[in-house]
Amino acid sequence: MNLKSVTLLGVVAALCVAGTWAALRTAPQGIAADRRGEPVFPQLINQANTVAAITIRDNDKPFTVERRDNGFFDKASGYPAKPEAFRDIVAGMISLAYEESKTSDPQRYADLGLADAGQAEKTGRQVTLTDSKGATLADIIVGNRDMTVGGARGGTFVRFPKEPQTWLVRGEVRVPVPNTAWFEINLLNLNKDALAKLELRGGGLDDVTLVSATKGADLTLQAPPAGREAEAGKLMRLSFMVDPISFQDVRKPAGEVKAGGRTLTAYGHNGLKLTVTSVGDLADGWVRIAAEGTNEESNKQAETLKPKIDGFEFKLSKNDSDMLAWGLKDFTQETKPEAKTDPAPQPNSEAKPNQ
Repeated sequence: MNLKSVTLLGVVAALCVAGTWAALRTAPQGIAADRRGEPVFPQLINQANTVAAITIRDNDKPFTVERRDNGFFDKASGYPAKPEAFRDIVAGMISLAYEESKTSDPQRYADLGLADAGQAEKTGRQVTLTDSKGATLADIIVGNRDMTVGGARGGTFVRFPKEPQTWLVRGEVRVPVPNTAWFEINLLNLNKDALAKLELRGGGLDDVTLVSATKGADLTLQAPPAGREAEAGKLMRLSFMVDPISFQDVRKPAGEVKAGGRTLTAYGHNGLKLTVTSVGDLADGWVRIAAEGTNEESNKQAETLKPKIDGFEFKLSKNDSDMLAWGLKDFTQETKPEAKTDPAPQPNSEAKPNQ
């Protein structure tokens, strides 16, 4: 073998070593090379229009959104859901593609955000797509995001229900969290310019009335207790309950509202009247909301609002439900004594003797 042949063999060997090293560095571990880039749900692109429901399961109770002829709705309450949230999940499931395999050890699921539902934290969210007959079209548990995967969308850790293997896939499934993120939770804004009066009544508690005498004027407390004066900051806090009127959960009515419950009634300068009525214990935060108008403008506003509120009960935030129980003392403080001032010195009236 001449020198030229030895040199050629050396070059080939070096290239082979370099190629092997590069392959070890770049090839996905534990997954066949011909599967990388495969769609996770290849059949779903042809079934997208047949998806009739999406169910989300995690530590909370299962939450299902249904597609109906007139829109998308929470199955349990019947409340309207955001169409774009439903469509984003379907599109996200279609876009998922295999990148590489990860652990199959259940003890390490939490590291990827894929722990089983019922664990305290780092639980995966199981996303199930079904058709109108209830047949499963796609089912996957979604965990943490991983932005080290190439592309604008990055990657996501996932696993399939009842299978131990986990995967890093390209793409993202945008699951609204919490469940109320599926809804438009701000029902209406009655801001300072629109709000004419607020009344708290019933429930065996003080009646409280706040009035804005003219459009845009500050709210003032009517008939404060003797020796006390209104706290402007607390009056403003009550007005925030209707700017905006919002909720944290929604359900079907659980029964008839008991007479004498606590109510908050808001009056708009345009004639709109909104009544928030407690359902059960005030601390639970569940209420019903009613709207009515007193003229043409406010009647139209009330009719627009009614599909969003009629036939539903809403859970308020803890801050809002606590304020329903406030009385006159909660909105006032002891009257501050007037500051005493020394009388101004009087000029000397005695005439000075001539010098």
